[in-house]
Amino acid sequence: MNELRGLLLLIICCTKAAAFTLRSKPQIISKSRRSSSLSDDDTIPAVYPLSRKKLVLIEEAKKLNAPTSSYSSVGWSNRLGSVLTPAAVPGVYTADRPFYWNKIDVGCRMTVIKQQNGGLIVHSPIGIDPPLIRSLDELGEVRHVISPNYEHVKYAYQWAEQYPNANMWGCPGLMEREADVRWTGEVPFGARPPGFQGDNQSSADEHEQMWDWGEFQPLHIDTEVNPFTGKSFFNEVIFYHTASKTLLMTDLFWNYPSKDGVTNGQISVNDKEDFGPWELAPSVGKIPFGSTAWKFGMDKIFYPFYMNLMVKNDKRQIFNEIARFITCGDNWEVETIIPAHGDIIRGKKVCREVLQKHFNVQCSLPLVDSYFTSPSVLDWLQKMALSYKLERGEDLLEVIARETGVSVNKGDEDDLMQLATLCASVPLPIASHDFLRADEAIYIYGNKAFLDGFGYSWEEFVELPSRKCVETDTEAEERQKLLDIVKDAATSKSQSSEVDRYDNLIRVRKDGSKILLKGVHLWNVWDIRENLDGTKAKMESGAMKPIGQAVWISNVEYLD
Repeated sequence: MNELRGLLLLIICCTKAAAFTLRSKPQIISKSRRSSSLSDDDTIPAVYPLSRKKLVLIEEAKKLNAPTSSYSSVGWSNRLGSVLTPAAVPGVYTADRPFYWNKIDVGCRMTVIKQQNGGLIVHSPIGIDPPLIRSLDELGEVRHVISPNYEHVKYAYQWAEQYPNANMWGCPGLMEREADVRWTGEVPFGARPPGFQGDNQSSADEHEQMWDWGEFQPLHIDTEVNPFTGKSFFNEVIFYHTASKTLLMTDLFWNYPSKDGVTNGQISVNDKEDFGPWELAPSVGKIPFGSTAWKFGMDKIFYPFYMNLMVKNDKRQIFNEIARFITCGDNWEVETIIPAHGDIIRGKKVCREVLQKHFNVQCSLPLVDSYFTSPSVLDWLQKMALSYKLERGEDLLEVIARETGVSVNKGDEDDLMQLATLCASVPLPIASHDFLRADEAIYIYGNKAFLDGFGYSWEEFVELPSRKCVETDTEAEERQKLLDIVKDAATSKSQSSEVDRYDNLIRVRKDGSKILLKGVHLWNVWDIRENLDGTKAKMESGAMKPIGQAVWISNVEYLD
């Protein structure tokens, strides 16, 4: 138990998290320790039908002379036990290896891209040995070796020595950090692929001496920070191979298997297209405890740590734009995801679902400003939605969707993100104030329609006392009376229809002009998570008080 606790504590420490992956010496497992795999006579389950693409990959594997356990024993980190395995067509191969940290196999994968000109690009290089050298020689000439982040650089020096004519490329800043390596250069800081609409567009002269960026497209994740040092930690560059529609990521994404060892059995998706165990990725039986504990730490501790604390506040919007670019297929139409750690994922629909969940992106909904989906706003929106259900008996997401005619996928794990994106972007003004930060109510949330309607920026609005929305003392008294009625109604066992909706309320904008609100739907916000029945009992007994109030408005008219 102490070892496990120590492991999880180490994972949550950002300064150590990535060092788990590529700072220890790898080990080749002896062939005598082989585990079971699919035999030549085994058939693939009917729920995982072979596609034409898989048949091509199987034939390619035969050309590589890669029978099961030809190189090492079979395990989750090398399911075929081969030197190289075809991963996507055309021209994508992987070298999967066990990789040990404190006797725990955390796995590692190198990817090889065969360019249209016949040369090879090696991504995230692993340790070199004679079988790997022979296999690469059969494929073509190694012309480019890329260390895509600060952590996947352990073997760069070895590759520079083995292939003196190859170009050695690092992520931004790596040449200074690893000065002993014979570097050719770095991927430019802020590199963006063709079609990316945003900041830091790279000019052609910055990469004219590199590989063809139209064929193998880099995207620098220049949005992260180590919260303990204030500097980049991974500084990762991800890549997209256009011919095979393959996305390569090292530490921005991982896909460790579940403990049963079933290929991609850990992924819950609606469409199992081109998915699951097959000849080149068989199930391997139970995963060792250390590796499953590692998966738990990465999924449950490091993932929220990264998403919430390792994305710079002033870069959150850019990160969201990058995540949407990666996920939504307007330019990168991903059909294969090759992570450096864990199972390869195949199938266009499956890849999109997985990426949407990992990056909290809803491709069916518009991109919104990052403050609308920040962790604190999501937490408040959850309370708003549960409180609406408690007092009104309706689901807020369904209500907003119905009122605006927008289709939502109710019941998804990302309902909260759907709600946040929908609320932010719909034309219905939505706002909320809380009673927690001062002696008077302060606005804590306003969607774009509300901000635009009242003329405030987000930064101005979330510090604004909500009484500022009225001008005269008489209007202030009437407003306070209305809010008190809503509070009092919540403590009665039957909600009064009197507080369901209000009409023709006059409010004042930032510039002093007047606005008329019609169809004003008010409710209280309670400090609740899931237990609605328990909260309702406390609410009706008076043992619990609201922590804020919220509103959505059917229609507005500008009077001045």
